[in-house]
Amino acid sequence: MKSKKKSPNNSSKTKWLLKKEVKTVLRSRWLVLGFIISPLFAWLFQGFFLNFLFATAVDPETVYITVEDEGPLGQIIYDNFNYVYQLEKDLPMENQSLKFLDFINVSKSNGQALWDNRTAPVWILIPANFTEIFEQYNVTTMIVHVNSGSFRATAAFERIKVYAQFWMRTTDLWVQQITPPSAEASYGHQLAIFLVMITSVMAPSPYISKSFAGERERHTLEALLVVPMSRLRILGAKLAAGLLLTMIYSTFTVVGILSYNFLVNIRGAGSMDSTSQIGFYSVDPSTIPLIFFCQFLILLCAIGIGVVISTMAKDQATSESINNLVLLVPTMVIGILGFAGSISQMSGVFGFVIMLIPFTHAIMFLNGVLSPAPDPISLIINIVYMLSFTIVFLILGAKAFEREAIIA
Repeated sequence: MKSKKKSPNNSSKTKWLLKKEVKTVLRSRWLVLGFIISPLFAWLFQGFFLNFLFATAVDPETVYITVEDEGPLGQIIYDNFNYVYQLEKDLPMENQSLKFLDFINVSKSNGQALWDNRTAPVWILIPANFTEIFEQYNVTTMIVHVNSGSFRATAAFERIKVYAQFWMRTTDLWVQQITPPSAEASYGHQLAIFLVMITSVMAPSPYISKSFAGERERHTLEALLVVPMSRLRILGAKLAAGLLLTMIYSTFTVVGILSYNFLVNIRGAGSMDSTSQIGFYSVDPSTIPLIFFCQFLILLCAIGIGVVISTMAKDQATSESINNLVLLVPTMVIGILGFAGSISQMSGVFGFVIMLIPFTHAIMFLNGVLSPAPDPISLIINIVYMLSFTIVFLILGAKAFEREAIIA
């Protein structure tokens, strides 16, 4: 019995189709240009935006203070702050040193309520045993609650810390900074993540729609389906060409991130405590491979969804419209939720639906990567979910493509 040697023939046809798809992709100059420009624009825009926010760091900020200390030191700290504030409040902003828009003494309960409601940008708490601890150990602690997502609040904290430690000596006073209890990154990072999410989700749509629904509309898909090769090989060749685009996109994302870091370093160099400012708002270069990997998963998820939609749509225009609606709406929703508060705090049916969206896990992953203390277990869970979602939708896309072949 003669064995059928189809492998070499199939292999050559697969290579031919792969070359054809790659050439088609590279001939689409506007498509490739879009994949180059969109990540660069997202990160450069973020860099220029943070430059603008750095400029606002010199603006005055409202500061709340609570003095619970029964000894003299807490009152001395308060009196010094209040004296400088009263002395400077009528001066031009450029002549002010503390730059307090208002300096308000509140009770601990009121201060805690303001902080919990996120209406207090800066809240100084001098605890009840402030003087007592200093008398026993020659060092004491002042607590400052800071909205770390605000450049003005962060800059105000740095000024408060410098002045307080000047009055008590740096070795005598430890200033404990407390930031909002949220798993999300700062506003600047959140905006960067949102912009990258939008561009990453929408980027594959034109190619996927053109590659499947577009070929059906041009009546070239039927000719492709009669080629004696596996439908999965055809799908694989098209996806491989799509992955080439994703690699171009991800590569220029890295270039964009490095450009963003450069802009932050230039603008942050002149600010108070510039090292911590730059460290907080720039992206740690060691996290770039993880961002690259996560963006690759985002693009794969978008491709998987796009393949299913494109194989079911009648023409390219319908495919792009449905794809944009299906991808853009949930991405906008989770992006807005990311600005409003922690996505992980959403509960009930709405929270369950939000957690089903793969791009939610992408935002949580990127937030974790960009945060000072990422949780490895949470990062792994997010990766596993995105991988599982991508595999499921690629399988559904393959099934839909097989069905397309049978109908054709």
